[in-house]
Amino acid sequence: LREECGVSGWTLLQFLGDAVLVPAGAPHQVQTLTSTISVEQRFLSPENAARLWDHSTHPPGATHQLRAQLDSMIFSAVREAVDVLQGCK
Repeated sequence: LREECGVSGWTLLQFLGDAVLVPAGAPHQVQTLTSTISVEQRFLSPENAARLWDHSTHPPGATHQLRAQLDSMIFSAVREAVDVLQGCK
């Protein structure tokens, strides 16, 4: 990848208590050397929400998941706005 696209890979060892943050959209792979528990959180940023709403190249089920997360984002934003407006009475 380095020669073709200018992309370099990183290798790291993660120890007990360490956390690794992989930026959204960054391809990555994991090789576990011992038994492990992995916790992952996917986050849809507001900046990408509109672009992803109409994006149809995701694997089956992913579009539904993205739209559900977008619906949740919109609901939370509206709820927060209503709370602010109610506080202005």
